[in-house]
Amino acid sequence: MKCPIVAPQSHLPRKDPVNPCPCQGRPVDLTVKKGVLFWLKEVGESVSEGEPLCEGEAAKQVLEFAAPVGGVLAERCIEDEEVFSAGDILGYIEIDE
Repeated sequence: MKCPIVAPQSHLPRKDPVNPCPCQGRPVDLTVKKGVLFWLKEVGESVSEGEPLCEGEAAKQVLEFAAPVGGVLAERCIEDEEVFSAGDILGYIEIDE
């Protein structure tokens, strides 16, 4: 069974311990901002629930998207450096049986 990886409506930016900023504590509203996606995992790689799968750059901040379930990254619906927004299906994970 495949589980979709969906871009949320809002998401907290990744914290940068070297260069902390108050903006890192405020969520980025992806319903009004578009982002550019960068994958950290390749199709066919095993992933654990909560493991970072991809990053999005939106509003000059980096958003890290984690695997909603464990399994294998089965498909990318949005490729590296393509634009995404809230509600977009980024890809699918084939759930471990």
